[in-house]
Amino acid sequence: MTPLLGRFDTRAQIALLALLAAYFMVWPVWRAGFPIEIAQNEGWNAYHADAAMGAAPLYPAADTLIVNNYPPLSFYVVGALGKVLGDPLYVGRVLSLLAVVGLGALIGVMILELGGGAAGAAIGGLWFIAVMARSFTRFVGMNDPQLAAHVLMMGAFIWLIRREARGQSGVPPILAMVVAGFYKHNIIAVPVTSLLWLIGRDWRRAMLPLAVGAGAAALGLVICVLVYGDAFLANLMTPRTYHVERALKGLGRLQWILPALALWAIWAVAERKRDAARFTALFIAVAFAAYVMQWSGDAILDNAQFDLVIATAVGLGMAFDRAGETPFGRRHGATAARAVVVLVVAARLFATLRIEPALVLFDPAYRAQYYANATAVRAEAARIAQIPGPVACDYKIVCRLAGKPFVYDDFRAEMLVATGASQGLDVQGLMRAHGLTYAHNDPRGGIDALFRAIAGKP
Repeated sequence: MTPLLGRFDTRAQIALLALLAAYFMVWPVWRAGFPIEIAQNEGWNAYHADAAMGAAPLYPAADTLIVNNYPPLSFYVVGALGKVLGDPLYVGRVLSLLAVVGLGALIGVMILELGGGAAGAAIGGLWFIAVMARSFTRFVGMNDPQLAAHVLMMGAFIWLIRREARGQSGVPPILAMVVAGFYKHNIIAVPVTSLLWLIGRDWRRAMLPLAVGAGAAALGLVICVLVYGDAFLANLMTPRTYHVERALKGLGRLQWILPALALWAIWAVAERKRDAARFTALFIAVAFAAYVMQWSGDAILDNAQFDLVIATAVGLGMAFDRAGETPFGRRHGATAARAVVVLVVAARLFATLRIEPALVLFDPAYRAQYYANATAVRAEAARIAQIPGPVACDYKIVCRLAGKPFVYDDFRAEMLVATGASQGLDVQGLMRAHGLTYAHNDPRGGIDALFRAIAGKP
């Protein structure tokens, strides 16, 4: 077997992951131009981008059934771009697609900064793109600020590493992380890892960046309160229920990155005295803790895991680059060890029954279904537009396309009931109390209607 692995050289290894990344990206790119809801947050984000441009208060009053528990920056960016380029819905989708590719590139840059080679950088970055498009497909090409915020955070992280290597102050990149936090606020692992890493290197030098970062974050919150009033904090701190059981169940969702984590761990143990191994161990440990903590909250989605996916990609690239130093590599050679790394992660990527990318590429009838479903969405929007008064839809994109204002957020209503703040009303009671008409939509308005698997619809 070893001679065969030896012939699967670096160029072939990179080509395999590049092919997989391109293949899995086909579906997110294809569906991005259709008015079909990819995930519930899409319409929510589009409505708030409209609000940032003056359509409504960006942070609604407490007596409404909508909430904005995100920081403001992304809505202004997407809303402003929407004014220039078109609908914020599609602007957000394009930014998400670009962010996935950008993160793959930044992961490669970080691997180089840690002492890895160009091949390791390519492997780490390409694996990230492939696993995101394959396993977290709802967020790839979805109108949501999460992935763009990760680009900002990772750019600041790399900037920090470079400045520290030159003996320069970490204050500017820490301030950049604060800005990224006002784009999306749940990216915990990068700033925490940065601060722990700075403290570990020289705790005295770390005090200034720590103090300036904390001060800048506090100042940003104060400015938001001055601009938006008390509604800003009330929205940002919207109550959410948490369950330990949910966090434990969330461990099962690590299955898509577990082989890469195992490969990283084999290398990290073999070279545990190297700075790169210690750095990736810190990054992965913090990202894992942040994921488990966040996943315990109700209505938390897969974006809670993205810090860990990014950290794992960095670790995988280093493990590939240093595969020759593992026990297997010392026995069979670096080329064979690298081949095993790539084949293991490629096998996990291949292990799926989902076939949407293949259908987009090779099935005209499947492609035609998107146009038919888009026509159904527009017909639904025309129907909803004729309903008098405020309307809540299954798909917020449909209500927005119909020109209806944003009046109902299912997360807000469900949390009011779950936390006992609904004064004994259930979700339907809350809608009646606010005079809302609930309109069920044609299921063709959601991406679930276009899911396909080898055994049929999943």
